[in-house]
Amino acid sequence: MDSLQDFLKRHKVRSYEKNCTILQQDVVPECAFVIKKGVIGTYNVTETGDEHPIGFGLRGKFFPLGWLFGKTYRTQYYYRTLSACEVYMVPKEELLTFLGTSAQVMSQVLDQCIGELINHEMRISALSQSKAGDKVLRTIHHLSLCFGRDLRTDVVEIPLPLTQRDIANFAGLTRETTGAELKQLAERGILTVKRKKYIVMTDRLNRLLDDEYDQQLVRYSAICQK
Repeated sequence: MDSLQDFLKRHKVRSYEKNCTILQQDVVPECAFVIKKGVIGTYNVTETGDEHPIGFGLRGKFFPLGWLFGKTYRTQYYYRTLSACEVYMVPKEELLTFLGTSAQVMSQVLDQCIGELINHEMRISALSQSKAGDKVLRTIHHLSLCFGRDLRTDVVEIPLPLTQRDIANFAGLTRETTGAELKQLAERGILTVKRKKYIVMTDRLNRLLDDEYDQQLVRYSAICQK
């Protein structure tokens, strides 16, 4: 039985430069895609032209998953490259047949789906915060856990080429507010930014999250006792 990589190597690879749209919203794809190299962002675009990030994909990500598994007839979002990318282009039925004959590969896809579920739950938690500082803090925490690469103990790099505007859109805030909150996190020694890549001190981030949680718990307990 072929491994996933052996299977993918038999298919066409297409290269894209940064900021290229691979798929548009509400179209029927010609094939399924698997990221070979680079970073791809998933976006929703409103009627007024506002762009709202949904998530990010790295090497090995299948898309669009909803269409691939017959849950949607068209693409729900835009898929745009955040860096130079290479993607495998695989006919839908051929990919589904292969997945159906390989429990190991299907397990990998299931793992990806579970990861995306956790990813979206964490983002919802970040967006639900009432204060801008909490939104940004939990957004950085979310990106660190879902995409972070360990550099050394308690230091993680978020390998996504994100601007302050990207972080702001992802957190549902203005760029100015996001910039101010990121500056505060930097001053507290929680993160540094190098060439659009965020270096996060996870031990300090986690301590701050614990403090925030303890404060919220105290406030909730006080309300319940009234």
